Amino acid sequence: MKTTLQKFFTPPEATDLDETRRRKLLNILLVSMSILTVMGIIFAAIDVLSRGKPSQDLMLIFISGPILLLLIAGISILNRKYSGKIAGTIFLLVLLVLFYFTDSPAELAGGRSFFVFIIPVTIASLLISPAMSFIFAFLGSLEIFFITISIGTSPNYAGFIGLFLVAIISWLSARGLEQALHDLRVVNAELDQRVVERTKELSAALTRETVEAGRREAILNSIADGVIVFDRNGTAILSNPSTTNLIHKSQSEIVGMGLNDLLDSEDVKPEDRGSLAALLEKSAQDISNLRVQWGRKTLSVNAAEVRDGTSQTIGTVAVFRDFTREAELEQMKNTFIAIVSHELRTPLNAILGYAEMLKEAVYGQVNEKQKNVSSRIMTNTQRLLEIVSDLLDQAQIEAGKLKIQMVACKPAVLLDNVRGVMEKFASDKNLNLITELDPSMPSMIIGDPQRLQQIIVNLTNNAVKFTDSGSVHVKVAPFGEKNWQIQIIDTGDGIPKDALAYIFESFRQVDGLSTRQHGGVGLGLSIVKQLVERMNGKITTESEIGKGSTFTVTLPLITQDVSSTVPPSRQE
Repeated sequence: MKTTLQKFFTPPEATDLDETRRRKLLNILLVSMSILTVMGIIFAAIDVLSRGKPSQDLMLIFISGPILLLLIAGISILNRKYSGKIAGTIFLLVLLVLFYFTDSPAELAGGRSFFVFIIPVTIASLLISPAMSFIFAFLGSLEIFFITISIGTSPNYAGFIGLFLVAIISWLSARGLEQALHDLRVVNAELDQRVVERTKELSAALTRETVEAGRREAILNSIADGVIVFDRNGTAILSNPSTTNLIHKSQSEIVGMGLNDLLDSEDVKPEDRGSLAALLEKSAQDISNLRVQWGRKTLSVNAAEVRDGTSQTIGTVAVFRDFTREAELEQMKNTFIAIVSHELRTPLNAILGYAEMLKEAVYGQVNEKQKNVSSRIMTNTQRLLEIVSDLLDQAQIEAGKLKIQMVACKPAVLLDNVRGVMEKFASDKNLNLITELDPSMPSMIIGDPQRLQQIIVNLTNNAVKFTDSGSVHVKVAPFGEKNWQIQIIDTGDGIPKDALAYIFESFRQVDGLSTRQHGGVGLGLSIVKQLVERMNGKITTESEIGKGSTFTVTLPLITQDVSSTVPPSRQE
């Protein structure tokens, strides 16, 4: 029933939305009129049954009722099939005719029933158009005028004016309603257009994201290195197929696994677990290219923070590279260097000893030329011994076997030893070797005296070697409350600015005649830098051509007893 009524009230769709609205309103009025007509016929029939004889008014209802229902049916068909405006006009004209029979002419002309002529005026502005309210006000007034003439009374001019006032009000109301509906439709059309455009944009963006996601996944899967992405809680959320080949865990096993669970494997050595955890949790920011043993493979691990568009850290990405072949070659190289260096030390020490004995005339008197030859043999042999020592140290550092022994030592003794080793070398070049210990420096500190001595001697030796006149100043002093410094200041030729960027690299030397004269393989400063960094310090250089250079080593100042061994480095 509800569906049938809804279907009847709903007119056919029209391109003009106002036309559709008017047709629907007319359908409602027609149904209402039909119901009222049927009810009138029913009440009239009841009245006839109760009285037994129909009156003239009841006979009028019995005759006009069916005729009105037929007219309503015809208007309804016209409304649904053809034009709502024509159907509405006919409906209102029928009402004007119908009103003529609703009461006596006197009451219609100016009495109690005069108000019924207001109904077509108000409905016309909504059912047909706002201007039609004036037409039906005129038609209503015309009908009343003829009624008054027929009964011989004067026309109701006040009533005519009232009808036109109602027409004006209806016209204004209908115009305002139509304008509001028009504005609302414009807004709805704009909103619909925006929705369509936004939907297209979202669809295009989704398509792009899908393509980009597929592209990123293809790139990730094609990377030869293993990649694992962790969220802020340390849980793996992404990995690529190469990771499976490196750590022998499937992608499904890795994703969802916590960092501790991932590292809790028999393939990972206990000492490597701590280093890996520190790297991946970013608690050790200075670690890079960390080497770890994972089963039979040597892996080089790097990690970096993942940030979103607001620079907020949302996780960590770790890259695992198979370094096994390189590590094996490096181990072979280091082993070879160590063996060769050890094998060279014995004959070189023998050559140095015999040359010194020859120079000192242990085996008989020698002339000046023989002494000079002996000195030259000793100088070059000593240079070879220094190169061999540097190669051994470099091999230890690269193999991760270099240890720092933290014990109590005296800065004054370090300076005395430097003077004892370097004073003759400096005096032979007519250089003034100055050692200075700041009075505020603690008498006892914690450090590795052997490596500290190696750092100071190496830097002082370089300063003396490349200084032809003037002095070399070695100074030890506190630096702030938590650090101390070693400064070696010379008056040599200086270092070019472009060379300052690489002087601490292995096997790199500053080009120049002086460098070629003094020889070396370019390991001294590299070893010094690595030793300083193993002690959690740093080394800097300031130099000016023609005025000399200043090397500054800054180390943590430890005075309490924390004697220990710093483990070997496992970095590349």
